[in-house]
Amino acid sequence: MRLPRSLRTIRAILQREFIDVLRDPRSLALTLLWPISMLVMYGYGIRYDVDNVPITILDSSATPESRDLAEQMRRSGYFTVVRFAHDDRDVEYDLMNDAVKAAVVIPREFSDRLRAGEPTAVQVLIDGSDSNSATIAQGYALAIVNQFVSTRIGGADRRAGASSDAGDPTRDLAPIRIASRVWYNPELKSVNFIVPGVIAVIMMIVGAILTALSIVKEKERGTIEQILVSPIRPLEMMIGKIVPYMVIALVDLSIIIGAGYLLFGVPIKGSMVQLAVFALLYLFCALGVGVLVSTIADTMQNAMLAAIFMSLLPSVLLSGFVFPLEDLPTPIQAVSYLFPARYFVTAIRGIYLKRVGLEVLWPEAVLLVVFAVGIVSFSASRFQERLE
Repeated sequence: MRLPRSLRTIRAILQREFIDVLRDPRSLALTLLWPISMLVMYGYGIRYDVDNVPITILDSSATPESRDLAEQMRRSGYFTVVRFAHDDRDVEYDLMNDAVKAAVVIPREFSDRLRAGEPTAVQVLIDGSDSNSATIAQGYALAIVNQFVSTRIGGADRRAGASSDAGDPTRDLAPIRIASRVWYNPELKSVNFIVPGVIAVIMMIVGAILTALSIVKEKERGTIEQILVSPIRPLEMMIGKIVPYMVIALVDLSIIIGAGYLLFGVPIKGSMVQLAVFALLYLFCALGVGVLVSTIADTMQNAMLAAIFMSLLPSVLLSGFVFPLEDLPTPIQAVSYLFPARYFVTAIRGIYLKRVGLEVLWPEAVLLVVFAVGIVSFSASRFQERLE
């Protein structure tokens, strides 16, 4: 039976489109891998629950009561005790270096006041550079202290039940309160946490995605062949392509810093010079990723998908910008070390909020240098091979 003309036309178009899709395996692979990658990254990367908050404990009392409180914190599942500090300098060092999100300080007179039935307090120092984790850590600490008090009351009740002359079993039990202090972001303003992270995302978009699209656009237009027969060398073309986007990214950086201060009141507490150094290192990493994408993709559609997959999503989900890295599954944490945004977000928040510099952030600087040199060298060599 002969099909109507319109159906034959539709069938022919369908056949042609399927043939085009199958002839472009890169687009097909990216299209099929895209939903899987999104599911994995969002499913494992997004965590609103904050568990196993890393903390340091300074037990100045060193008595059975204080050790019991510290042990309850360790066994609670809410906290991961990184170490037991020896003095206040250890506590300050851990908070400044992002080793912990909070520190619990048990005072020297803790047990004496408890035994005397006098009120006492436990100090909780919190890194406010992550306002969400800071708020949750405060709540966890309060819950554990309340549990510690309840346990003591339960023990007093049991002892009172065994004693014939017991009165009120809780009359000698002192209340314990939490004296919390938030460092670096005392108001717990989320905008102080967000603005530095936005810089990492914007610079990655400008540096990687726009650079990749700019180079791939030459392939789609067919002008790349004209370059091959011209006196222009591949390295000269690459430099000419990426320098404008480097300038644009630096202008964007200045705009975001100014807008963050004028609109949201987020000042830079650290050194502008050191912030500029880290921004340049990160920008070189982003440009290298963009050039690498351009050597993989032949169409702007492929370039956009590959650039988002390799740069934008990791800079949002695997950098600590939105979700604390310590709450992610261990395999996802391991993958995050492969992306420069992880190091840049740590560095820029340290400069913005903690007033720290290279004396603390030198590991991030070294890793950004290694990544920048590696990705730019590899991308440049692949780019030159594709053009020659």
